[in-house]
Amino acid sequence: MLDVVTARKSRTTTEVTLQMSAFLGPSESSVSWTSMAQDRSRDDRAGFGRGLRTALRGRRDPAPAAGQRSRTPRELGDLHTRQVLHLTVRLAEVMLSSGSGTADVVATAQDVAKAYQLADCVVDVLVTTVIVSALPTADSPPVTIMRSVNTRSTDYTRLAKLDRLIQRITAGGVTVDEAHEAMDELTERPHPYPRWVATAGWAGLSLGVAMLLGGGWLTWVLAAVTAVAIDRVNRLLNRIRTPAFFQQVVGAGIATLVAVAAYWYAGQNPTTLVATGIVLLLAGLTLVGAMQDAVTGYMLTAVARLGEALFLTAGIVVGILAGLSIGTLAGVTIDLHMDATETFVVPNRPLAILLAVFGAALASACLAVASYAPLRSAGIAGFAGGLAELALVGLGTAGFGQVLATGIAAAGVGVLATVVSIRRQAPALVTATAGIMPMLPGLVVFRAVFYFAVDKNFDDSQAQLLAAAAVALALGSGVVLGEFLGSPLRYRAGWIGRLLRIEGPPGLRRAVGQVTHLEPVETTHPPGTGYQGSRSVALEPMPVDAPDAPTRGDLPSADGGQAE
Repeated sequence: MLDVVTARKSRTTTEVTLQMSAFLGPSESSVSWTSMAQDRSRDDRAGFGRGLRTALRGRRDPAPAAGQRSRTPRELGDLHTRQVLHLTVRLAEVMLSSGSGTADVVATAQDVAKAYQLADCVVDVLVTTVIVSALPTADSPPVTIMRSVNTRSTDYTRLAKLDRLIQRITAGGVTVDEAHEAMDELTERPHPYPRWVATAGWAGLSLGVAMLLGGGWLTWVLAAVTAVAIDRVNRLLNRIRTPAFFQQVVGAGIATLVAVAAYWYAGQNPTTLVATGIVLLLAGLTLVGAMQDAVTGYMLTAVARLGEALFLTAGIVVGILAGLSIGTLAGVTIDLHMDATETFVVPNRPLAILLAVFGAALASACLAVASYAPLRSAGIAGFAGGLAELALVGLGTAGFGQVLATGIAAAGVGVLATVVSIRRQAPALVTATAGIMPMLPGLVVFRAVFYFAVDKNFDDSQAQLLAAAAVALALGSGVVLGEFLGSPLRYRAGWIGRLLRIEGPPGLRRAVGQVTHLEPVETTHPPGTGYQGSRSVALEPMPVDAPDAPTRGDLPSADGGQAE
């Protein structure tokens, strides 16, 4: 029976084919057959794909966001969108001017936009330009705001207040107008300390570094007086819009001339005085932010920041060369006997170790005060600097080289900065920047310039410069590595994380390490209250194993909340 049915189907198909051939002609009939064959091939492939997906069952990663468009209408209106974008670009400008990493700026701005239910906000930082944009939707055009950060004014108290404002926003219940008014008060308020307090902070920094480097009491006094002179002269130069490069040249020249005069009249070794001035001038460079940008993938901004640091360091070298040349013209011949292979000097007597640790703590705390940090943050920074110097001395005594020992000590500072931030005691940026400052290679830079300008020994000068560059990279990368190692403590790490951190709404973000995605808390409000259109909603971390949790490549480089 089956054979009969098959024969009938075959005969019917043949008859249909012959009729089609007679009707369409030979050429059109071949096209029809080709089309039928292609359709059958596509059906076979589709069936194979469905069978393969059925056989290989399991959870699959979501599609990447690249190329997708937003199909949800923007229900909050263009006015609300512009107000939120304006708020995000303002806080991004404050963070960037304070030396925050690019990834930190992007993640924090996106958190604020999400709190105001602007989920499709794009934030980008191009060196000194901040760009925020709301993508086009099904019924709304794109909205973009740009702002250029032309000046940098480090004020860690302002950064701490910004952190508290963001915590209020991400806790929910703050209107956009209230947030703008808070930003007005935050940005228009003058520095918390008078100028003479900041100058005293720079003097204390130089005093601490002179103690750290093993100078005598006269060197301590001269270092403090030199710092006061450099600060006041550079304030005057900044007031008349002098470029930063020439400010570095003048500052290094002042430090070198004071050291030459102390050598000529009092027989003081000029090495400590010049090295103290170099550390003073290097302390304002954004080394940590540059290394963080490189690690988190913002290479263009990282290269720009590193280039700026190298350019300003070149200004220091030019100032030292100018000071030594003036001393030579005045008839002062400096005769120093230094070992070119010695780049890492570790104190070995108890009193010297005590003075070094105390000097490092004093220098770090005074740098925080000079940068207008809250007093609590200054105390924590001093503790971090002293602890890092103690670790550096211990590692050096154990036989570690300068680069490795510096990197390990800087990593410890990064871990400590993370712990302090999750305890909501001080922003991680303040602790990290001030904690590594006493380990800056001021002594090595001076030796390199001295070998080049006075001894005419170019090989030793090159060796010292390479050592200084290695130490600087070890400092920046060590801090970032420490924050990476400590990043699980922000939202994870089991009972250890719960023991250390203080729970609360996220503030300024640190974009190093494991990424924690924040999403608005789903709440329902009565209609007509106007809540969703004006007030922020609370954010909470999305569980890592959530079904719709984005993957690492789909997220902005952001992690854990940072607090004062």
